[in-house]
Order: sequence, then structure tokens, then C-alpha cells
Amino acid sequence: MIIEIPKLDPDGEQLTGTEPVEILALAPTDPVQVKGPIDYDFFAQVVDKELLVMGSLTVKVAAACGRCAEKFSTKVTISDFLRAFESSAEKDEIDLTDDIREEVLLHLPRYPVCEPDCQGLCPQCGHNLNDGACGCEVSRSDLRWSGLDDLKLK
Repeated sequence: MIIEIPKLDPDGEQLTGTEPVEILALAPTDPVQVKGPIDYDFFAQVVDKELLVMGSLTVKVAAACGRCAEKFSTKVTISDFLRAFESSAEKDEIDLTDDIREEVLLHLPRYPVCEPDCQGLCPQCGHNLNDGACGCEVSRSDLRWSGLDDLKLK
């Protein structure tokens, strides 16, 4: 996205549109995949020799839950986008593409979870516990510490 500074209204201007998903350069093997373009809604204004751009970004993503492994879709909304660029007579354009890319990549979930209360998978049989109990016997003790059970302290 390129902003042409001389064409901006001195009182500021609302800029709304989309950027293609290709600017993110995500690999097909990434755990979170962006589905659709990146929507932006910015307000841009030149203030004291600086171009201020503030607003929001929205992007649809698809991922596999880190707890239950089910695929789900959600929206990532970034409402605090804010950038300031030095404005000079030699610089007529500002390219926001890298800034948009950086902001979206920083807000993509690294450990996606389908629901905050997702139960995950049974550690014994792998059953999705969101679908109900699996019938496995629940062990209350942690076997990693069982070697200490025979320890006699004086």
C-alpha cells in the first residue's frame, strides 16, 4: 500500500482497502494459514513533517487447534496499528506494505486454540475430549515420581 503524501488532505484522510495475502510470504507448511485478503482501515495525516498512519487491520485465518487438532477458522483483528514516517520534500510516497506485513505476522497466533475451554485430546487413547469422555482410566498419580515412593527419610 502506497500513500502519496502530496495528495493527502491537510486535515487527514480515511484510507480503506485490502492488501493481497501474498505480501505475508507464508509457507504452505505454516501452522496458521491466511484465508483471504488483509483488510485495512487507516487514517493518515501529515503533522509537523511526519506522516501519521493509525487504524486497524483484519485478516481471516485457518489453523489446527494446538490442543485437540481440529481445524478451525477465525479472524485476527489488530486495532492499534500506528506508524509515523518522516515526511520531506524529496519523499513523495510512503510504502506501508512492510509495516502491514510485520503487524499481521506479529499478531498471528503461535499456539492456536479453537476455544478457550478446549479440553484437548486424551493422553492415553487420543480421543477428542470435547466430544465427551473416552472411558480411559484416569491415573491420579504421576509415575515420573514413583521412584521416590520407597524413599525412607530419618
